[in-house]
Amino acid sequence: MRFQPNRNYTSDDVVQTPVEMAGRLVRHFSPEGKVLEPCAGEGNFLKHLPGAFSCEIQRGEDFFAWNEKVDWIITNPPWSQIRAFLSHSMEVADHVVFLMTVNHVWTKARLRDIREKGFGLKEIALVEMPPEFPQSGFQLGAVYVARGWAGPVGLTDLSREEAPRRQRGTARREMALAAG
Repeated sequence: MRFQPNRNYTSDDVVQTPVEMAGRLVRHFSPEGKVLEPCAGEGNFLKHLPGAFSCEIQRGEDFFAWNEKVDWIITNPPWSQIRAFLSHSMEVADHVVFLMTVNHVWTKARLRDIREKGFGLKEIALVEMPPEFPQSGFQLGAVYVARGWAGPVGLTDLSREEAPRRQRGTARREMALAAG
């Protein structure tokens, strides 16, 4: 049984966060001060972060060349490069929020990296997997790590706020009505 993606899997890792989801995450975490979006893509997080800085490799702006300190990083990083992006993010920011499948944060190596950089896992905000994202079966979440955090990990289910849920049996009633 496989719990991590195949290491030989390749993709271009370019998956745009829906504008509405980016807005919901920005409102939830409320980043303040100097904010950086290191994987800006089409700028969907930036639309909700006036005055934020950004990098985008497809524009020739390499995040790994960024060394200026910031207060917050909020992004949807390339999932095949989570470890490198997280490590560099913790070097330049005090608060880091990554949109990713939550299985990425539960490895021993990832948790050790977080602790060794003086950070703690502060919150995981669960969200629905957008249909345009790779469908892996793993839960999508915004994982928040903060410098100096040693408290409990909060778990917030933002997916409950995203779309109205059908009540049990609604689909059968709708099908029966449509059938006449």
